Amino acid sequence: MREFDNADPAFLAVGADSLVELFAEVDFDAATLDRSTIPTHLEPEDVEGLVRPPDTDLQNSTDVTLYYRSTHPVSAHAAFTVEADQAPAEVSTPEYTRTFLEGDDCFASGDCDLLRTTNDVFRENPMFSLRFELLKDFRWSETSDGEAVLVSRAWTEQTFAAEVGTADLRQSWTLDVFIDSGAGCDRLRVNWAETVFDPQIGEDIQRNSTRSSMQDAMELADEALDQRSSG
Repeated sequence: MREFDNADPAFLAVGADSLVELFAEVDFDAATLDRSTIPTHLEPEDVEGLVRPPDTDLQNSTDVTLYYRSTHPVSAHAAFTVEADQAPAEVSTPEYTRTFLEGDDCFASGDCDLLRTTNDVFRENPMFSLRFELLKDFRWSETSDGEAVLVSRAWTEQTFAAEVGTADLRQSWTLDVFIDSGAGCDRLRVNWAETVFDPQIGEDIQRNSTRSSMQDAMELADEALDQRSSG
């Protein structure tokens, strides 16, 4: 998150190489829980320059990391980032409309390194229905060996209350990394989020729910790409 805008390709390659080493230790065939960790909280310097929701504390987030092996290469995921309708790759999300601020005409081809978007999202499950706006940026990088790396960061700039149910999305931060590996790519997703319920739901339950949703979303993304590759 902190180094997303770093302009030095060599610096970013060092970070990508470290992730490749980390991915080599992951059993991607393991159960979802065994491919998940609890990351450290974000610090103010990690999100410096981004607008934070008012009256929120980064230390109040519930944090989850998940590793996943996609059957599609980074290039296929990059092509999907420039589609306006992102709902096919999102869990319990009837609407997910992407608006492009920069780079939609050149990012998927690799002719430019940066894609900036805003996203209008409607999420619905048995507990609540929630509309919110998500900022999401993407950038290209590569490992020192020249393997393609796609990185994205997403965040909310304000708090959002549920339209149905009792849930307030206080803050949400997400980091995604895709690195080519064989026929597909290895993925890392980290989510730091604060959702307040009434009555409040325990942190372990929230983390389990988030972890499951992350796994389902990654599987759905592969299914959406399957449909596109099959014509």
